[in-house]
Amino acid sequence: MSSTFTRTLVTLGILLLASPTSAQTARATLRGVVLDQTGARLPETVVSVSREETGESRQTTSDPEGRFVFPELPAGRYLVEAQRSGFSTYRHRIQLGVGQDLWLEPGLSVTTTATVTTGGADSELPVLERNSPALSTLIDQEQVANLPLDGRNFLELALLAPGTVPAPQGSASSVRGEFAFSTNGAREDFNNYILDGVYNVDPKLNTPSVRPPVDGIQEFQVATATYDASFGRNAAGQVNVLSRSGSNVLSATAYEFLRHGALGSRNYFAPAGEPDPDYSRHQFGGSLGGPVARNRTFFFVDYEHTRLREGITQVTTVPTAQERAGDFSQSAFPRPADPSTGQPLPGAQIPGFFQNPIGAAIAALYPLPNRSTPFANFVSSPTLRDDVHQFDGKVEHNLTGGLRLTARYSLSDRALVEPFAGPGFSAIPGFGNDVSRRGQNAAVTLTRAAPAYVNDLRVGYNRVTIGVFPESTAVTNATVGLPLLSANPRDAGLSLISVAGYSPIGHEYNNPQESTADTIQIVNTVTAARGAHLLKLGGEWYGVRQSAYRDVQARGFLTFVQQGYTGNALADLLLGLPVLTGGATLDNPQNLRSDSWSLFAHDDWRLRRTITLSAGLRYDYVSPPVDRDDRANLYNLATGSVVPVGTGDMPRGGVLPDRNNFAPRLGAAWTLDDLQRWVVRGGYGIFYNQGSLATSEGLFFNPPYFNLGVYFPAQGLPPLTLFNPFPSNFPVFIPQSATAYQRDLQTPWMEHFHVSLQHQIGGRRGIEVAYVGSRGHDLISARDANQPQASPTVPNLRPNPLFADITLIESRASSRYDALQIKFQQRVNAGLSALASYTMGKSTDDASGFFTSAGDPNFPQNSLDPGAERSRSSFDVRHRFSVSLSYDLPFSGNDWLSDWQLHAVGTLQTGRPFTVAIHPDLDVSNTGRSNLGFGYNDRPNVVGDPTLAAGRRGEEEWFNTGAFAMPAFGTFGNAGRNSVEGPDYRNLSVAAVKLVPAGAARVQLRLEVFNVFNRVNFDLPDAFLGSPTFGRILSAGPPRRIQLGARVSF
Repeated sequence: MSSTFTRTLVTLGILLLASPTSAQTARATLRGVVLDQTGARLPETVVSVSREETGESRQTTSDPEGRFVFPELPAGRYLVEAQRSGFSTYRHRIQLGVGQDLWLEPGLSVTTTATVTTGGADSELPVLERNSPALSTLIDQEQVANLPLDGRNFLELALLAPGTVPAPQGSASSVRGEFAFSTNGAREDFNNYILDGVYNVDPKLNTPSVRPPVDGIQEFQVATATYDASFGRNAAGQVNVLSRSGSNVLSATAYEFLRHGALGSRNYFAPAGEPDPDYSRHQFGGSLGGPVARNRTFFFVDYEHTRLREGITQVTTVPTAQERAGDFSQSAFPRPADPSTGQPLPGAQIPGFFQNPIGAAIAALYPLPNRSTPFANFVSSPTLRDDVHQFDGKVEHNLTGGLRLTARYSLSDRALVEPFAGPGFSAIPGFGNDVSRRGQNAAVTLTRAAPAYVNDLRVGYNRVTIGVFPESTAVTNATVGLPLLSANPRDAGLSLISVAGYSPIGHEYNNPQESTADTIQIVNTVTAARGAHLLKLGGEWYGVRQSAYRDVQARGFLTFVQQGYTGNALADLLLGLPVLTGGATLDNPQNLRSDSWSLFAHDDWRLRRTITLSAGLRYDYVSPPVDRDDRANLYNLATGSVVPVGTGDMPRGGVLPDRNNFAPRLGAAWTLDDLQRWVVRGGYGIFYNQGSLATSEGLFFNPPYFNLGVYFPAQGLPPLTLFNPFPSNFPVFIPQSATAYQRDLQTPWMEHFHVSLQHQIGGRRGIEVAYVGSRGHDLISARDANQPQASPTVPNLRPNPLFADITLIESRASSRYDALQIKFQQRVNAGLSALASYTMGKSTDDASGFFTSAGDPNFPQNSLDPGAERSRSSFDVRHRFSVSLSYDLPFSGNDWLSDWQLHAVGTLQTGRPFTVAIHPDLDVSNTGRSNLGFGYNDRPNVVGDPTLAAGRRGEEEWFNTGAFAMPAFGTFGNAGRNSVEGPDYRNLSVAAVKLVPAGAARVQLRLEVFNVFNRVNFDLPDAFLGSPTFGRILSAGPPRRIQLGARVSF
C-alpha cells in the first residue's frame, strides 16, 4: 500500500471517529410524522420512546415538516408518546426487531383538556417491509425458543429464509456437524456472522466463531439481498444476531433435554441382527438476567453443556480371511498373476514364504468381514464423542448524557472424537480424528444518543483455536515395520495406505494441524436525521493474525492399484510392491497477517409518504495476507522458478493489492395504496467478499520449507518395496509440487438484484413474491498451471519438467443465479403463527468453492480448458420449500388438555448435483495428479442416459452405471461436471409442549420428534467409476429421533 493511500485512509478514519457518522448493528429504527385530525403535519411536537424492559428513554422534537426519527434503538418493546400544547397526548406500544425500520404516524386531536389518544392495538412486528428494499427474514425469540431444532442450533432457522440451501455434505464449512448454508447462488463461505454488531467468524474458513445457546438469543435477522452499505465484508448472507440482555425484572431459566437410541429408530444401514448403534444426547443449561441498579445497570449470563455419544455407521469392503492369507481362489477381485512372468499364480494363491512381512502385517490390520454383501462386506458403528460447553456474559450500563456502555464475552469449547476422518480416508475404526476447538468473542460498545444523531463505537475481539490430531496412535508405521518419514513426535501414526477395491487404512494426510486466529475490530458509526433523509456514515478496521501449522503428508502415503504388478491390488500389498509412494518433509510454520479498512455512506430518503429511496456507497480494502517473517516461497509464473516472497517482483503475499473495491447500493420501496397493503420493492448492489485465510496457506507449501517426494517403480530403477518406500537416495530427479498465485488476484465480488411484490392479507398475514438474481465475478479457484496436454505418450512431460503439478490460485471463476422466491408469514392469529418459503432457482458456475465439496474437487478435469467446467453449482437445488408452524391448541377446561402447544418445521428439497469421476488412483488422461488433495478429477465418457426411472432408482443403483465408460488412455472423458442429480430431502420435525403453571414459575414439558416419518434421506452415492461400489449409496441421514425436555422459567 502506498504511503499516500495509507495517510488518506487514516485521515478519513480520524474524521469519522470525530464526527457523528452506523454499521452492522443489532438495532432498529423508528421514524414517522406527527399528524393532526385533518392529516396536516404538526411541527414542534415532543416525541418520546421508552423501552419497557429497561426503562431507558429518548426524546426528540418533530421538525417543521412534522418528521421525527429514533435511529439505533435496541430491539424490544417500546411505549411511544407524542405531546403538543393544545392537543391530546398520543400513546402507543410497539415491538421493534433486529434491523427493522418502522414508520409510525401519531395522530393528535385539538383539545382543551388533558386527554390521551391511543394508537389502536399494540403493534406487533409488521408482516410487510414498507421502508427498506433489502430482502431479509427476522427470526424472533418465540421461534428461536419454541421450534424443534435437532441439536438446538438456532442458526438452522436461517434455512427458513427463501433463497437459502444447506451446504453440500462434506463441504469445508459443514464438517464435524457445523452449520453452513448458501444464499442466493453464493458460496457457503460468502456469509458474514455478526453477534451484537461485531464480527463473529473464524477467518480460516469463514465459519461462526461462537454460537450462544437458544436461551441466550433475543432474535436474529438473515439479510440475503441488497442490504444497505453499512453491511459488508462478505458478499452473501448477513446473519445479524442479538444476544439477550437483562431487564428491570429478574428472570431465570433452567432446562434439560435428553435423547436415547431406544427412543428412536435404527439407522437404515445399521447391520441387521446386531445391537443398535450407540446413541445418547444430554443437553442442559440455564440463564439468569436482571438489574444491578434499576433503570441503570443490567446483567445477563447463560451456560449450556451438550454431551453427544453417537454410533456412526460406515459400510465398506475389507479383505476376507482367505484373501489376507494370500488365497484369491474365491475372491471377487481379479486373480493375481506372477509379477515376474505375467502368468496366473497356481491356485490363485501367494505362498506365505513369498509374502512381504510388512505387507502381511498391514493386511492383518483390516478387520474380518461381518456380512456377506459383495463389495460391502463390513459394517461398523464406532462411537462419536462430542462435548460442547458454551457461556455468555453481558453487562449494560446507562451513563449520563445519553451514553450507554455494553460489554459481552462469549465462549464455546468443544472436544470431539470422530471415528472416521471423512470421504477418501479410512472407513475402518481406529483411524479417526481428535478435534479440539475453542471460540471466544468479546464486544464493548459505547453508544451516545443525541437528539440529532446516534454514535456507536464498537470494539470487538475474536479468537478461534482449532486442533485436529489422530484419534489414536496405537497403530503406527513402527507397528507394521514401515519406516518413519517424520521424526517429529506429533506426526506419529500410520501412513495412509490405499488398496484399490478396499477401504483405505491409515491416518488422514492433512493432520496433525493446529491454528489460532485473532481478530480485532474497531467500528465507529453514526446515524443522523436530516429532514426526510436518514444518513449513515461509518468506518471500520479489522486486524487478523493467524498462527498455525499443518503437517500435510508428513506420514506419507502408499498406493496399490489393480493395474499394478499382479493385477490385484491386495496381492501387490502382500508382496510389498506399491505402484506409488510419497511423503513430505516440512518446516513451514504459518504466521499470517492481514488488515482491512472499510468506509461507507448510506442515505434512506423518504421521498414521499409512500416512497423510500435507498442509496449508498461502500469502499473495502483488504491487504493481502503475508507471513510475519516472510518465511515463504512461491512459484513465479514469469521466471518458472520458486522464489522467496518480498524479493524481486514477488509481493510479500504473492499478489498485488486490489484497491478498486467500490460497492454502490441502490434500492426503493413503494407502498401502492392508501391502506398500505401492497408494496413494491427492488434493489441492486455490488458486494465484495473477503476470502478465508485458508486460501493464503499456499504461501507455505513450496520448497524448501515444504518438499513433497513422490516415488515410483520404473525400468532400470531399484525395486520400490515396503522395506524402503520413502527412499532418501532415489536415483531419479523428483519434480516438486508448487503453488502460485495470480499476480493481480482480484477481490471476489457479486452483483445482487431483485424486484418483489408484497401483499398484506388481513391484519396479520403477508405474502411476498420476488425475482432474485445474482452474478458472481472474480471468484477464487484453482487449477494446474503445469498440466500437459492429454496424451498416451509415456512419459508425458509437463511444460516445466523441473516441477510436478503447480497449483495456480486465481480469480477466474464466475457464477449465475436466478430464482423465483415466495415467502408467506402469519403473525399469531387465533393461536397460529407460520413462516413458509418456496424457492425455484438455478445456480451455475465453473467452481463452487475453493475446497472440495460434495465429492467435487472444484478443480478442472482439464486445467487447459477450465471453461468446460461450467455446470450446475454443487449447491444448486431447483426446488426448496420450508415451513415453520406454532399453534396454541384450543383445548380448555381440563388441567391435562389445556395449555398445549404444537410446533413444527418441515422441509422438502430436490436433489443436488454431483460429479461422476474416475477412481482417484487412476490417471487415465496421463496428465499427472496432485498429491495435495486436488486433482482427483478425471471423468469418464457418457455412453448412455445416466438417469434411471424413479421405480428403478435406489440405494443399490442410484443412477445408470452402464451409462459411463472408461475413456481411452491419454484422453479426457466427455462427462460433464455435476451432471447427475442426487437424492432429494424431506423432513418433518414436531414438538408437543405442555405448559404447567407452578406459582411464579412456568414449567414447559417438551416432546420433540425429529424426522417424524422416519424418512430415509440418502447421502450421495459412490460416484467413482472403477470403485466396486460404483453407483451405490452407502450412508444416510439421521433416522427418527425422540427428545424429551423440560424447561423452567421465572
